[in-house]
This record gives sequence, structure tokens and C-alpha cells, in this order.
Amino acid sequence: MSDPQAYTVGWISALATEFVAAQQFLDERHNPPESVGHHDNNFYVLGRIGRHNVVMATLPEGEYGTTTAATVAKDMLRSFPNVRIGLMVGIGGGAPTAAHDIRLGDIVVSTRDGGYGGVFQYDFGKTIQDQTFYYEQHLNQSPQLLLTAVSGLKAQYMGDNHELDSKVRQVLERKPKLRSKFSQPPMSSDKLYRSDFVHRNSLQPCSEVCIDDPDHLAVRPERGEEDDNPAIHYGLIATANQLMKDALIRDKLAAEKGVLCFEMEAAGLMNHFPCLVVRGICDYADSHKNKKWQGYAAMIASAYAKELLKQIPPNKVEAENRILETIGSALSEIEKTTMATQVTVVQMGSQLLCDKVKSWLCPPDPSTNINYAKKLRHEGTGAWLLKKTFFQSWHSGSNRHIWLHGSAGCGKTVLSATILDYLAETHDGLILRFYFDFSDGRKQKLSGMLRSLAFQMYERGPVCRRHLDALFHHHRDGQDQPSTETLSEIIRKMLMEEKNVCVVLDALDESTTRDQLLRWIQDIASDLELHHVRLLYTSRPESDLHQSLPDCIGQENCISIDRQALNEDIRAYVVWQLTEGEGFKKRKLSQDLIELIENKVGKGSDGMFRWAACQMDSLAKCPTAKKMKEELECLPENLTKTYGRMLQSIPRNLRNSATRLLQFLVHSEQPLTLQEAKEVIATNIDVSPPFFDADDRVFEESLVLQYAPGLISIVEVGIQRDMIKKELHLAHFSVKEFLEAQADFGRPRAGNTITRTCLTYLKDITGSHDGINQNFPMARFAAKTWTRFGSLAEAFQDSFQAMLMFVEGEETFQRWCRLFQADRSWDKDPGPPRGSRLYYSCLAGLSNVARELINKGADVNAQGGNYGNALQAASANGHFKIVELLLEKGADIDVQSRRSGNALQAASANGHFKIVGLLLEEGADVNAQGGNYGNALQAASANGYSEIVGLLLEEGADVNAQGGFHRHALQAASTKGHSEIVKLLLEKGANSNAQGRYCSNALEEASARGYSEIVKLLLEKGADVNAQGRHYSSALQEASAKGYSKIVELLLEEGADVNAQGGFYRNALQAASIKGYFKIVKLLLENGANINAQGRHYSSALQAASARGHSEIVALLLEKGADVDAQGGLDRHNPQKRQQRDCESASREVKRLRA
Repeated sequence: MSDPQAYTVGWISALATEFVAAQQFLDERHNPPESVGHHDNNFYVLGRIGRHNVVMATLPEGEYGTTTAATVAKDMLRSFPNVRIGLMVGIGGGAPTAAHDIRLGDIVVSTRDGGYGGVFQYDFGKTIQDQTFYYEQHLNQSPQLLLTAVSGLKAQYMGDNHELDSKVRQVLERKPKLRSKFSQPPMSSDKLYRSDFVHRNSLQPCSEVCIDDPDHLAVRPERGEEDDNPAIHYGLIATANQLMKDALIRDKLAAEKGVLCFEMEAAGLMNHFPCLVVRGICDYADSHKNKKWQGYAAMIASAYAKELLKQIPPNKVEAENRILETIGSALSEIEKTTMATQVTVVQMGSQLLCDKVKSWLCPPDPSTNINYAKKLRHEGTGAWLLKKTFFQSWHSGSNRHIWLHGSAGCGKTVLSATILDYLAETHDGLILRFYFDFSDGRKQKLSGMLRSLAFQMYERGPVCRRHLDALFHHHRDGQDQPSTETLSEIIRKMLMEEKNVCVVLDALDESTTRDQLLRWIQDIASDLELHHVRLLYTSRPESDLHQSLPDCIGQENCISIDRQALNEDIRAYVVWQLTEGEGFKKRKLSQDLIELIENKVGKGSDGMFRWAACQMDSLAKCPTAKKMKEELECLPENLTKTYGRMLQSIPRNLRNSATRLLQFLVHSEQPLTLQEAKEVIATNIDVSPPFFDADDRVFEESLVLQYAPGLISIVEVGIQRDMIKKELHLAHFSVKEFLEAQADFGRPRAGNTITRTCLTYLKDITGSHDGINQNFPMARFAAKTWTRFGSLAEAFQDSFQAMLMFVEGEETFQRWCRLFQADRSWDKDPGPPRGSRLYYSCLAGLSNVARELINKGADVNAQGGNYGNALQAASANGHFKIVELLLEKGADIDVQSRRSGNALQAASANGHFKIVGLLLEEGADVNAQGGNYGNALQAASANGYSEIVGLLLEEGADVNAQGGFHRHALQAASTKGHSEIVKLLLEKGANSNAQGRYCSNALEEASARGYSEIVKLLLEKGADVNAQGRHYSSALQEASAKGYSKIVELLLEEGADVNAQGGFYRNALQAASIKGYFKIVKLLLENGANINAQGRHYSSALQAASARGHSEIVALLLEKGADVDAQGGLDRHNPQKRQQRDCESASREVKRLRA
């Protein structure tokens, strides 16, 4: 009989495979225990390893995760109370990175890393506004005795081979039966797939569906004789309650936290069963799960654990406290793990959805602008504004709007930062902000602003989050993008959920969609339901803003920035610079000179902060007092002359490179990173032949500023938690305006320079595809950018020849396409070219290159590429001259492709009216079927191109033609919110009751999306207000579930059946009660809704509102006589325990409230 008191080492395995492997390394096996704890359901194997008595246990078959592991540990400690150290040994998924070359069969040992105690629970935490997911669970580190043994064994293996593999082979020689499952598989089966390549079919193995295409596999060098194989890695192991099968999340956690391995049990042990975690790597924690390696991985991990125990003298273990004593009363907390883990699973699911929504929206981040403004701000700047009566009235809520306008360079952006800081200290509601930015294309359009504001509210919490989650799911889980109108409406709904909102919008004049922006402001200003939302805008006093904003927000709320107050701020800034600034404080300036600078710069700025800052920068470079005085005597009178002087002062040997760099900054659609800027400088196109030379890269990033001092600046941009990248920007919007007025920086000349620079760079970089991406930071940017400007550069003969040679060259063509293909996602490696040279030239709009290729024999009808052929590529992208050329050269006008249908549909979908007209003139079939939209009319209707819709109808398009994603044009326009097109289609005879996709109809789609004008149009044209739609739902139920009270009211007025049954919620009242829309619940009850009607999951609206915590609705329903004891509501064919608990909880809450 084995004495439970004799066992001091506890060894836990999660899987049967791990448990079998562990037992093979016992030096001696003991009899099983005669008795265990009364509630202990564990199965134990007892034995000896070296001089230690070990008790081994495994998790119940089919059960995994932290909760089960905690239960096994708890029961082990009660049955074997003398256990003093623990081991968790088994398999895990590796997280290979450049720093950690983890392979299948390697070993990962949990050791302290980056503030974590060796194990990190990544599904436990919370989201904080303006931050990524914050991980709250800090797990205890392994016992010091075990970590010391790890260090000793590590040192031993550094000098000698570990021979763990041979120890596994010795076991298998003794146990032939285990060889098939536990032997090391061939190394050829160790495949690491690219993170963005997902296993295509979960029911079939990788060997059948994930072919060994080099494009799908990561390239890794073979291990040499001097390398340990398998290797042992030491660091952080990530644990959670669900299996990691997402390579993108794996890579994210590996990059952010240094995670080496993923598993599912350790979090349940670390705080209550102090142990060391040892994992053999059996897969790469991605969708390509590899069971072939599980047996060997379990064996190699167990072999390591045995060697580790042999390093520890028994007396050292005996000297450790018993774990049961160490954790004391905390043992009972293990039993609370179940509840905690239920919460964390929900939290993780919420965070994963948050990440997907963020990836879908791609919201521009205003914090980069705010941080840069704060960096420029002198202490106290703008304090005068906060004391102004008009500002205090706005801050208190007396006024809803302020427009602060001032001249270029007066410091409006810095004032916005001051206002935001003040609001952060004094405002108890929601603060939203957005900075329009000339240097970032994503921050120039209304859609960018809306995406940013929506996501800021989304991060606020679950109340606002539900609206954007619903929108995400409605757009096929992010496969489709929302329209600007849809985003505007969803923001309105999210704002309605808040009680006190301040919105600061900076630099309206830097928006490239000001007409849309002004309409949005008008809509917000006129919406009385948004009386709690206050907006503050800043901009220059541009004519369109001066004409529109006073009528929109009131003349009294349009405030010219106080020039006298600005001058006071500027003088304070100048004085501070002279006394504290880096360029002045170490110099002993005479009092006369100080006063002269204060008068000339401080008093001569005329409210232009930017002008004063430029002059102070210039004075700081003067080597002597005499030079300063000379500079002060000839100060430029305005910013234009200031910038002209800066441009002329660039040293002659740097001027060409500086001009080239500035041309990129003026015209590029995205900011240059500092690394990219260094590559631009190192590319010399002013010689023949032009070349890129890596040795011409500047040594330090800051040296880039020397090429155009005062005109450019370095901006730090956050890309992930604790990760930033540096970008090179023009120093101010006024710099861009100045440069655009200079001949060298006009678009044709600059476009030619940009194209030649990119082509030269792409021609001269060499290496493998992965090597190029790693060693040449401008590669992808150059591959994308030259095609944006190539059509301009074709006018220059030398550039045309360079482009033709580049496209015709096999090596350069392949390199270009491997880096960027305009018809494929930028976020993914595009892979090898899928179309011809002519196809990609037409896609890029290179008409002269295309003509030359055709003259040399290129097939105009060759199939390939995402658009299918050259004609569709040119039509979709608006290249009229190329479409003309291709038709002239015999391109098939009606040829079909899977995605775009035909050229007419491609042009219609993308709004190219002139090309649509040309194609129709040349005989294109206006009713040709095929493609995503089914026909050209549906394509134009879905995307809001009313002029094209009109033209197609004039040319005989069938207004009721069926096919495509939306089934017909009316459905497409109604779904997307294009009221003008809906009206036009109805006038031309569109059937208002035609069935659309998934048996929905136009009225249901418009109601579900909040398009009240379209709902009204459809009803006027005879749409059936009670027609059953998707899953037997109705327009009324859809509008009630989505919170559109105006549409609910309209539908009821037109005779909608308030008690219609069917659909997901069974009736409209249940939908509104579940979602918490008080106003709609009240409206439905006033119109005769059956207050006790049973729903799908809840017995009544009262139970639904109670379960969801909508106390205001509960009170209303009780007041109106709802039955507190209503029973039923669950789907009897598939009862769910969670729903049952919700219902029981709801019933108790209702009775409590009623009492």
C-alpha cells in the first residue's frame, strides 16, 4: 500500500496522450492509493523519478481548460497533502517569431518574462477607452526551487547536448506498442504556414487541402549540427479557456507580450498549485492543427521534466512548505474559478469581436494629432479661451455649437488640444474628437471622421457597442463596407444612448469632402433629439464655411479667434524660448538683444504662432549675436516668404534629395514612415542610369530633418499597445499650400519624379520575397505608389521607357506583382501575378504602355486577374482612354467574369458614367446577367450612382431584372439607402413588393437600416406593410429591433399589424423589449400591442426586459398590466440552460419589482 504522505511532487497532465507519455519516465511504479478524498474523482498513478516520489493525475476524458485543471489540482492536494512542488507537463501550440525559432517537437518551459510569472492568461481583462485590451490576470510565478533547477539544467545543456531525443527513443525501444503514436514524425511534416493562410476545410487534413505551395509556407533555414534539435525555449506561456487556432492573434500576442506557446490549463493552477509548466510543441496554434506530433511532443516534454526533477535534492523539496499550507484558505477560491472563467470567456469573445470591428472600420486615430499638438504647445497657451463667456456657455450646455475660426498658422490645433485637456478634467460625459489632417488621406474625408467617432463610442461600453456590432453582422461580418449614410445613422443612434456628449472637430478646412461634412453638421444641428450633444469646430475662415455655418449653427456661435489674446500667447512663447528653449538658454544674450527679439518676433507675429515659431527656429541657428541682429532686420513678413527662405537655405548638395522628399510628402496619399523617407533619399534619379544605394541611407533617422529644416517634422504614431512608428510629415498645412504653388511641386512634375524614384528603387532591390520585405522598407510602398502616378509620368519619354522596360522585364514584373496588386487586398501578400502584363498596365491606367504592349502582340482578351480581363480592369477603375484603346483593338465587350460580370457592370458599379456611355454606344448588352450584382442596373443602384441608373434605364435596362447579390435593383438601392434612386426606379415601374435576397423585401431592408425616406416612398408606391420577409419577419419587427422609432411610427400609421407573429423575436414588442428601446415599447403598447404575447426565448415582453436589465421598460410594462407569472417562451425543441436561467432570473426580478 502506498502512503499518501510519502508523495512530495504532483504531476498533472491534461490529455490521455500526455498521461501515457509521463508514466513512461517513472523509474519505479508504485501500487495505486487504497483510498482518496471523499469527493476526489481523479485517477492517480504513483511512482518514483530519481529520488522523488511522484503522484500523477490527468484531467477527465473530453474535459479541458483552467476550471477542470483547478479541480484536479484541488482534489490531488486533499488526497496527497504532502505535495510540495508541482509540474504541468504536456503539449502546446508554438508561437514562432524572428526572435524565437520554435519548431514542432521543441520544448517551452515557463519562466518569468516581461513582468509575468511565466504564465499569462490572455482571456482575462477589460477594455479601457483609448487603449487596447488590458490584461488583468497576473498569475503567480513558479516556485523558486523549480526555477533554480531550470537555470542549472539550462547551463548544463549549453555545454553538452541534452540527449532528450535519445531518451525518448530508449523508451520506445522498450515499448514497441507506443512507436506508431509517440515516435518523432518526419521533419518534412513540420510546416509553418503563413499567418494569413487559413486551413480551408476543417474536416480534411492539411495534407489534402493545404498544398505545399511556397507562397503559403514560411521560409525557415534548416537547423545545423551545432543547433539543439529539439530546442528548449524559456519564457512566457499563454493560457486560456479556449483552443488557440488563430495565427493572427497568435502573432499579435507573441509580438506584444513575447508569448512562446499557447495552452489551456495553466491558469487554473498557478495561483493555487504552484508549479512549473513544460510544453512540447505539437502545432503552431493556427488553423492547421497537427495531431501527428502530439505523441512525440508529449514524450519530449516528459523527458525534460524527468531530467529537471533529477537536478533537485529530496531534502530541498522537503524544506519547501506543503502547497496545502501555502495556499491555506485560498484553496476554496479554486471552486470560484468556474464563475470567473465564464466571465473571462465572454470578455475574450467581446475583445475578439472588438478587434474584428476595428479591423473592419479601420478608424483613423486622432490621438496622434493630439499628442503632436501637445508636444508643440507652450504651457498656458489658450488658457484665455477657457474663460470666455461664449466658451463657458458652450461648456455648460447653454449653446450647442461653437465655430472657432482663424488665419493659417494661428494655433487652432493647439487650442483644440487645450480644450480637450480642459474637458478631460471638467466634463463628466463622453468626449469625442477628430482632427482632419492634410497629411493623412484617411483623416480628410467625412467617412474617416464617422468611422473614428463610431469606434470611440464603441470602446465606451456595451450600450453603444450593440449598435455597431449589429451593423458589423449586417454587413456579412465585415465583408461589406458601410456607406457614409449608414455610418451617420449609426452614430446618431449611439449618441442617443449617451446623456452628455462633447465633440471637438479640428481643422474642418483640411477636409476634402467639406460639402458632405457641412450637410452632416446641418443634420446634427437640426436634430432636436440630440440636444445633449455639443460640438466645437475649428478651421480657417474659408468661404464655403463662412457661407454655411452661420445659417446652420447661428451667427452668434461663429467666433473669430481673438488675435490680441493670441499675440499675448505668442509673446509668452517667445520669452519662454529665450529663457528655457534649447537653442537659447545656454547663450548669454544681452538684455537689449532679448528685448529686440521680443519686439520683432513676439509683437510682430500678428497672431501667427506658426510664423513666430519659424523665426525662433531660424534665430536659434545663428552662431553669433551679430548674425541674430542681421536676421532680425530682414524677417520675412509672412509665411509664404518664410517658407521661400527655408527652401532656398537648403544646402545645394542636399537640394535634389530634399525636393524629391518634399514631392513625396506633398502628393503621397499616405504619410511616409521615417524608414521609407531614408530610402527616398538613398535613391538617386539625377544621374544616368539612376540607382538605389543602401550605403546612401542616412545613419540616424533624425538626420532626415536636415534635408528640409522647418518644412518637415517627425510624428510618432501608435500602432499597437506599447508600439509606435515614426512618420515624416510636412510641418504644417500652410507648408503644403506653399509648395503646391511652386513649379517643382506641381502634380505632373512631382508625379514624374515619384514614379521614377519608385521604379529605380524596385529595379535595384534584390533578394527573396521575404528578404525584400525585411530589408527594403519602401518596397511595398513603392510598388503601390508608382502606379498612382504612372499615368502622369507617361508624358515624359524617359519615364515612359523606364515603365515599359520595368513591365516587360520578367524579374521586375514578378517583383512588382509579388509586392502589390491593385485588385487584391493591401493587407495580404498578393502572391504571384494572376494576370498578364497588359492586364496590370490597364489596371494602373498606363495607356501608352498598354498601347505598346498591344502593338507587340499582347492579347487584349487574355483572361486573368481579379477583374477577369483588361477591359473590365480598365472599366472598373475609370481609365477611359484605355477602354477606348481596348475596344479599338478588338476586346470582347460582353465577356463575362465571375466578380464583375462584364465591363458595363464594372463601370456602373464604380460610377464611371463616361465609360458606361462609351460601352453602350459600342453595343454592350444593357441587360447582360452575371457577376456579383447580377446586372449593370443593380450595380449602379447598389452604389448610389443615380446618373448611371438613369442612363441605363433610358437604354432599356429591365427595372425588375432578377439576379445578383440583392436580387433586383430596388432591393439594392433600398438596402444601401439611396433614396433618389429608389424614387427613380419606382417611377420607372419597379415592383415595390418583389422578393429580394433571403426572401426579404425592400421595405424590410429599408426599415432595418433606418432609411425613413425610402420607407415612405415604398409605402406610397404600394409596398405591403405587413409582408413577411427574412425568416418570416416583418418591417415593423425589424425597425423595432433596430431602434428606429420614426419608422415604427410610420409603419403603424400605414396599418402595420402590431401583433404580427413570426421572425427571430416572434413579435415587435418582444424585439423592442429585449433591445431596450423604451420609446418604441411605449409606441407599440399605445397602438394595441398584446402586452403578454409570447416570444421566442421569453414568455413575455416583461420577462425579456427583466432578463436584459431594462428597468425603465419593466416599470412601464408593469404599469400597463403585464402578467408577472407568464410562463413559457423557450424553444421546446432545443431548450438551452442559459436561457432557462435567464428566464428564471427575470421572473424573480419582476416579482421583486412588483412587490
